[in-house]
Amino acid sequence: MKTVFKIFLLLAVVGYLVFAVLKFGGEAEDRTCEGVRVEIIDSIPDGFITADYIRSLLTKNKISPQGMKISAINLEQIEQLMLEESHIENASCYYDAASRLCIKVIPQQPILHVISQKGEDYYLSSTGLTMPTASFNVDLCVATGNVTKKFAAEHLLELARFIHDDLFWSEQIEQIHVVSPDEIELYPRVGQHVIELGSEDGYKEKLNRLRLFYKEGLERVGWNKYKRISLAYDGQVVCTKSNSKK
Repeated sequence: MKTVFKIFLLLAVVGYLVFAVLKFGGEAEDRTCEGVRVEIIDSIPDGFITADYIRSLLTKNKISPQGMKISAINLEQIEQLMLEESHIENASCYYDAASRLCIKVIPQQPILHVISQKGEDYYLSSTGLTMPTASFNVDLCVATGNVTKKFAAEHLLELARFIHDDLFWSEQIEQIHVVSPDEIELYPRVGQHVIELGSEDGYKEKLNRLRLFYKEGLERVGWNKYKRISLAYDGQVVCTKSNSKK
């Protein structure tokens, strides 16, 4: 008896699934879009990309999904429209249970604020794109000095990304100063010393060496004992005392 009941129950479930696919699948094609919901996945409050900005892109391109048949809306076209914006890193479109078109957007994330000696002022994104600073303010490591957009993208990007993503260095390094391509200086938040990095080559090993020196050296003798700490020499940390001549 139990076996017969199980078979009956299974057939009922299968039957309902077939009915649901036929009924609601057809209804999905006939449904109308009940609105547009925009979701911005951004770590920056009040960033450059906002929901209103995304909606304005639809309006600018004469796309008005609300009230349209869902089957007539080209989701791939809308996604491509979003991705054509240089400040958007990724975008996806789908419908929610309320038949609303959902547009999920991941903006480019700034990791470095560049203020060059020639007066250029912009953010550098994690993918190497430049972003305007006038639209929003964000507390980032600042790059100054003899730094062009090309140099920033080709030589400072990896260093800036490493500093930005590392909890210790993101809290410790507040400025990257480019004297020349082979002479980069770092300015920390704690301590009055200047860090001579040399070129950006081998920056991970250099900063790991400095971190070890901080832990085993400066924490014992004090953070203001040295005015310059050089990492430019392989395997070495060369210090100049604050009370000595350079």
